[in-house]
Amino acid sequence: MPLEADVERALGAFFDARLWLAAAPDDTTARRPFEDSLFTLGVLMAEPGTYAAVREAVQYAEG
Repeated sequence: MPLEADVERALGAFFDARLWLAAAPDDTTARRPFEDSLFTLGVLMAEPGTYAAVREAVQYAEG
């Protein structure tokens, strides 16, 4: 399992990127950090699906 601090940092990056993308959905520079954060969470949590990776990371960080 990954370090909890790494998961929390990756979740923070994901939520920040998600807010940026939601605020500017047509901004192509907002999409890259969002996709990168999803990839990072997938690798950290060993989950191929983005929904599962985020769910597992949130549960891991809370738990």
